[in-house]
Parts: sequence; C-alpha cells; structure tokens
Amino acid sequence: MMRTPLSEAEINELLSKEKTCWLATISLEREPHLIPIHFGFFDGNVHIIFVNKRAKSVRNIESHSSVCFGINVGERAQEIKCVLIHGKAKIVNNLETLKTVYLKILTKYLPSEKEAENFLKKTMDSGAIRRRILVVITPEKTISWKL
Repeated sequence: MMRTPLSEAEINELLSKEKTCWLATISLEREPHLIPIHFGFFDGNVHIIFVNKRAKSVRNIESHSSVCFGINVGERAQEIKCVLIHGKAKIVNNLETLKTVYLKILTKYLPSEKEAENFLKKTMDSGAIRRRILVVITPEKTISWKL
C-alpha cells in the first residue's frame, strides 16, 4: 500500500477538526512520555491547556522543550490519515493569554460558544484557572500521510 503526503489543506483540516492528539515529551531521565490530550490548532501552532501546572508533561517540557505531537484517524485503507509534528514547546505564563486560548479550545469541545464561555467563567470564578497552564508548540517539522 502506497503512502501519500497530505496536502497543507488536509493537514490544517485534520488539526482543526480532530479532538484528541498524542503528545510525546522527554522526561528528566531522557525517557519518552506519551499522553492523549485535547488541543487547539490556530495561528500555525498547537495549543494545549494542562489542568495542572505540575503535570508530568509540563515538568518534562520545562527541562526539554522538544516534543512530538501526533494525530491519526481512520481504520481502513482510503480512510487513514496521520500527522506528526516535531517542534518546540513553550510554557506561557500569562493569565489573559491563557483565558483567550482556553475559550478558543473549549469551543471545539463544547456544543456552543455560550457553553464554552460559561465553563470558562466557572473555571475563573472557582480559581481553578490558576492551576491551569498553556503550552504552545511551534512546529519545526511536519510529516503526514494517507493510505
């Protein structure tokens, strides 16, 4: 079976529509750490909100900014599409940026923008927003294929 690269439009569509990705980071012991996580893709970057600033992936990024981000969909030939992004992850410690990005990401996962706004408001009112952290991945190399 022949692999064919995805077009830029196909990559952008996959990154915009899919809801779960796999994020690989490098631990202090130089071991890979792989997790499924929700994300947003806009402004050419991958955006991830971690609900705990001390999550293992966040600690890993603090010491090694190199990451790999992956999405795959489909189960049968003609349906399978994959994107791998190698890049640098940056932790963004700005509450206003976090809130703006969080709202964009929430609209992808909740049924309406109003529900996303309500969820964000509850998160802010409870103080839980202060436990969250934004990670932005800047792509350095993108590999894609479809079968």
